[in-house]
Amino acid sequence: MFKNDCRKLICLASSILGLILVGLGVYLLVSGLGFAIITIGTIVAGVVLLVLSSVTKCIKVPCLFCLLLLIISIFLIIAGIISLLLVDIVIGLIFIGLGVISTILTALCLFINLCCVTVHKGHI
Repeated sequence: MFKNDCRKLICLASSILGLILVGLGVYLLVSGLGFAIITIGTIVAGVVLLVLSSVTKCIKVPCLFCLLLLIISIFLIIAGIISLLLVDIVIGLIFIGLGVISTILTALCLFINLCCVTVHKGHI
């Protein structure tokens, strides 16, 4: 499934990250932990990742997708630092961990889109 186009793997990993972000945002919303802006931002970031990963936009417009991943990475790291200092250590560490995962995913997205050659059966 992924051997012809390695960008599909990035789309799958981004959709999993989106599911995790939506779940974390809903948990923060229900439990009342964290700031409202961080909670809403987490849910919005997760929904945007899910929508862009589900449709074929992440394959057709890879630079925009990588830029979106970078913005989400920066948001998660900043939200983690704010949560670490003002809310709770565990929530802050979760946000920072997700920010690091998103940063690694961004680096892979940029590497694959800039350096990976897509092999099709008709073109050698």
